[in-house]
Amino acid sequence: MIDNQPTDEIDRRTAISLLAAVVAGGVILSNSSAQATEPLPENDESLQPGKFPAKPGNYLAGELVTTDAINRRGGLRLDGDFNDDRYDKAQPHDFAMLPYGMIYYHGAPAELRDIPLGTHLHGSFYLPPKGEENTIPPTKGPPQYGSKFNHAILLEDDFSFFQRRGQAWEVVEVNREKARMKVATSGKSAGAEFEAEQTFWIDDATRVWMGKSSAVWTELAAGQVVQLNLTWSPEWRNRQFRTSDVWIDEESRAVATERQRQIHVRYQKHHWLAGWVDHVEHLGGSKGIVTITLFGSVDSSLLEEVKSKKAHGNAVAAAEATLRTYWQDHDHKGGSIVEWKTLDKPPAGSSGIQILWQTGELLDGFRPGRIVRLRCYDWPNIKLPPEERLH
Repeated sequence: MIDNQPTDEIDRRTAISLLAAVVAGGVILSNSSAQATEPLPENDESLQPGKFPAKPGNYLAGELVTTDAINRRGGLRLDGDFNDDRYDKAQPHDFAMLPYGMIYYHGAPAELRDIPLGTHLHGSFYLPPKGEENTIPPTKGPPQYGSKFNHAILLEDDFSFFQRRGQAWEVVEVNREKARMKVATSGKSAGAEFEAEQTFWIDDATRVWMGKSSAVWTELAAGQVVQLNLTWSPEWRNRQFRTSDVWIDEESRAVATERQRQIHVRYQKHHWLAGWVDHVEHLGGSKGIVTITLFGSVDSSLLEEVKSKKAHGNAVAAAEATLRTYWQDHDHKGGSIVEWKTLDKPPAGSSGIQILWQTGELLDGFRPGRIVRLRCYDWPNIKLPPEERLH
């Protein structure tokens, strides 16, 4: 029986976060076969500022090899395709997160800064939005080994990817002498693109988690249902992976998810919730009502806190596509939420929450299509370090 994510853990994500996550369910190759299933048609949708994508993105997966966490950018070593020349010459696939791009790690919302280099990630990517064509320079390697889809709406580690799809792995055999672990699909079928059995490298460097503490990999045994994270191995080009982490039981998985959720909550309270401006209604002078849609990949407890305390007033700061703000402790305005809306069937990237926020002074950064960040009245109002601010 699969160890599905507990209901209360699922409830901690907004409904749209789960909806948006399904866009990453594309093609994946088996590490034991050179055959791939038929890939989904490429989506060449041209993204428009101030609008969420209308169609699912393009699936790519690989090892995280570079990050610029402050600007939400990075690079993936794309999964091997049994082509030694590609493995030898292809440059990392550089990408930028869309402003509403969502990241999950250990089953909870995350930032790029939370994900260690070497983590294998699954993602959903689009062409650059209009006006952002030069954000990510063209690949320096052979063009046939690159991808034009370099703006991500979703990134998630193996733990999050498989757990969200209802799939786990049952241990079939652990061979310490050969440093290999054979596993088989357990639980809900994740789709025809996954082979029923996989074999991964495993050794003393693999982190094994059981209960609330770490274990040793000799405690892995046939019949256990696990989740795992993968990383690079010397046979990467042939789709062979090394196991970086294994979670043996439900408790260890719940502990990992809750720890990451708490990291996410702390980060958001210091940096505030991101969204964009849909509409501005001028009330005379510098007063106005700003309609804001909050982005997805936000723990539902944060949204509930803002809603429950909306009568106490809020602050909104102008931001850029990287979600960086200016002098956040000065370049924002106070106001109050006058209406709270829950959107029906919101698009991927949206939290499904839209607010009407009234302020006595409109900033230039509050124009339709611009990015903003919302602070609950009693969250920290601090000056971020200079490298995190725009000047």
